[in-house]
Amino acid sequence: MQYAIFDMDGLLIDSEPLWMSTQAALLHELYGIAPGTQDLHAWKGVSSRAFCEDMARLHAGRGVEAGTLFEALIARMGRAIVEAPLMPGAVELIDWLRERHVGLAIASSSPLPFIAAVVRRHALPIAVFASGTEVPRSKPHPAVFELAAERLGAQRHQCRVWEDSLNGVIAARAAGMPVVAVPDPAHPGAERFAIADRVHRTLHESLAELNAADPGTPTIKSPNHVQPA
Repeated sequence: MQYAIFDMDGLLIDSEPLWMSTQAALLHELYGIAPGTQDLHAWKGVSSRAFCEDMARLHAGRGVEAGTLFEALIARMGRAIVEAPLMPGAVELIDWLRERHVGLAIASSSPLPFIAAVVRRHALPIAVFASGTEVPRSKPHPAVFELAAERLGAQRHQCRVWEDSLNGVIAARAAGMPVVAVPDPAHPGAERFAIADRVHRTLHESLAELNAADPGTPTIKSPNHVQPA
């Protein structure tokens, strides 16, 4: 493996509950719509703009306007996203790959400023980002992964993707990239993740598999990753 591309929300940071609660709150506050958590799971891994466009189409009779909802969602999540904690094993896996000179990128449906803010907040050693807001179609379309590979200077087959959403796994497969799925155990239809090359319960499990194949130098957690109080 020469390059690793990570999703962000739900994979590197535990932000999916925050996204869904914010989406539900805004739909209720602005339009009196009360979606359930299971209803919102279908948009996991989809860009915010695509989510808002889908809500406008599905709830046209309730006056949902995609642009208004999008602006409200981005404003509220822009303040909240940096509070999402890192997922267990994220720092250790990234450090292991970095020590072995694997090129690293984040390919997320979140806007670029969100990705940059999360990287700064947690001092992650990743400098290459691609956002679903930069491409014409979001996951499950492969465009965001193709953009990440281009920015890494990599061929698609040289990249391994880590994803937590089914849309993301489909996108990675469509891009011709090996993909490791780390789905939320509560995700409905978890058996569908079998299309991934690997399915791991946690990022720690990914690290254990990599380390078994290439023990190398023991990974030491950098003090730069200590979360500020």
